[in-house]
Amino acid sequence: KIPIVILGLHAIMNIFRGSLHFFLPDGGSVVIADLDIGSGDQKQIIIAIFAIMGAGQIIWGALQFYILLYAKQLIAIVLTFTTILAGMGVSVLYIFKPLPIIVPGHNNIYILVALIVATLIAYRDQSRKDFP
Repeated sequence: KIPIVILGLHAIMNIFRGSLHFFLPDGGSVVIADLDIGSGDQKQIIIAIFAIMGAGQIIWGALQFYILLYAKQLIAIVLTFTTILAGMGVSVLYIFKPLPIIVPGHNNIYILVALIVATLIAYRDQSRKDFP
């Protein structure tokens, strides 16, 4: 039950955040994250990167919903990849390429913890089904 709820919430979050990045004129870089994206080419490059990231989030959210609705046996594996992706994002924001300001993505550290727990529970539940 917990893995299903966490994956469902993450799917909603992916589609919501992805839609903001994809459809907002600045991708949310200024109006949400309060980043200074400069002007001219620099500004357009950052907006394009945000839109590409948003497209990926929308597609990933759609895949997560598909798994929840039609392929529940894949919940553990999709949670694994979701957790790895979130972990990589958190490591970029906190370790490898930290931003000079705090952005909404910094909250992903809490989401990462929930994903780790849900993934472990999903594999535990899966092993209980495989070996009764």
